[in-house]
Amino acid sequence: MRNRYTIIIPALVATLLASCADFEEININPNNPASVPPEMLLPPIISGAVSTMTGSGDRAGQYVQHLAWVGGTSEGDGRYNLTGASYREEWNAAMRLIKDVNQLKEIAHATDQPHYEAVGHVCKAYILSIVADAFGDIPYDEAGMGNVDGLEFPRYQSQQEVYARVLEDLESANQLFAALPAGVVINRDILYDGDPAAWRRFANALKLRVLARQSARIDVKNAIAAIFNNPALYPVFESVDDQAVLRYDNQTDLYRWFINNPPADGSGVNFGDNGRVSDVMVDMLARDNDPRLPVYAAPTRNSYNAHRADPSVPLEYRGQPAGLSASEQEALYASTGTDNGDYSVIGKRLRVEDRAFLMTYAELLLIKTEAIARGTIAGDAAAEYRAAISASFDKWPVTTDAPGITVEMKNAYFTNPAIAYNPTRAIEQIAEQAWVDAFLNGFEGWSSWRRLGIPAIAPGPSVLAPVPVRYTYSDNEQNNPSLLRWINETMGGKMPDHNTKVWFQP
Repeated sequence: MRNRYTIIIPALVATLLASCADFEEININPNNPASVPPEMLLPPIISGAVSTMTGSGDRAGQYVQHLAWVGGTSEGDGRYNLTGASYREEWNAAMRLIKDVNQLKEIAHATDQPHYEAVGHVCKAYILSIVADAFGDIPYDEAGMGNVDGLEFPRYQSQQEVYARVLEDLESANQLFAALPAGVVINRDILYDGDPAAWRRFANALKLRVLARQSARIDVKNAIAAIFNNPALYPVFESVDDQAVLRYDNQTDLYRWFINNPPADGSGVNFGDNGRVSDVMVDMLARDNDPRLPVYAAPTRNSYNAHRADPSVPLEYRGQPAGLSASEQEALYASTGTDNGDYSVIGKRLRVEDRAFLMTYAELLLIKTEAIARGTIAGDAAAEYRAAISASFDKWPVTTDAPGITVEMKNAYFTNPAIAYNPTRAIEQIAEQAWVDAFLNGFEGWSSWRRLGIPAIAPGPSVLAPVPVRYTYSDNEQNNPSLLRWINETMGGKMPDHNTKVWFQP
């Protein structure tokens, strides 16, 4: 008996071990692999990066007065009653996304796929540059690495150092893209349809944005000149076809401002929206007979209805003053003889759109115009300035179902002597055009305004604070020991609020 079991038991153990090994193989979920091809991570990273920007339209867009809310309906943002809870998701969503970007870069590097590693560099630089623009000092090197032992609380870095890291990543991306053999394709690329050369142009254009952002604090002239003067080494956007634009499928993944069920009145807009186009934007566009006015803003509901009944009645556009209380809004109606149907909301063209603009060709040309105006590079500032405005118009070609800008409209605009480039007020003109072009990209319009102070905007008559100049760290993040240590070491122990300037501001 004993000999019999001596033979059977080892055989049984061997069988069980083999069975366990087979079971482990069977138990691997093919839909949740331990490692995924880098291209599988790319679409949600790109769409998430764009969402980081488009979500700024409401909040930063109010601060910089692209938009203004009906009095009393947005006490937090419109009247600056702000706390760390106000910015919780703006912080958390971006930092969650960086974890995926880190994974993309790691997998691409480990599998020798430099095109995906380069895209990862650009995505990290894009996301964290706008987070730094908003919050100031943030983690960069250790961002999104909370899953690594010892990095649960990533190290904070100054905004200046973060921008330096961003520029390093964008330079690495430029070099990786330059070294790729011909024919390489970036699969599942929803931004540039797989074209590494287009990503390279975006990386270098973004580098110019980040350099310009710092120009009031450090000397960036040589770095800017090195890019503009060496197009072979640093290709950038050359037309509106090159600009960074994400096109959505509005049947499944809706653009931020899209109306899924447009109203039956044919207007294509939401006249009842509490978010209106600001009086600063409407007045500036109306002042210059700018054809972007009917693209950005809807005619007032009352004038639209009157025009439908009698086409001889002109359409009217009126902007909403910022930061009003409910009583101040009612006083405005009473003093002007208007009502809630006499103010412009976001226009039909934007409500049927399927595109979000990460960085435009117009923005690049305005950076170039400023570089010429400041003597950083040689060139024809007047020609570049006109080309920049033309590029902004070209974002909005004529369509069959919404307002657009024709060649005739462009030509008529440029006949206005007040529009011509004027060297004595060049920076003012450049800043105004940058602010207008960035409509609904609140982060970019707000950052440009904080650097240059143009256009002139003012808080409402009874708001709780001046116009905000930074996002406050989220309430959850304010308990982070790494942040608390950073605040104690660099800010005298005082947590910054939305009136504390960020580093890049003069």
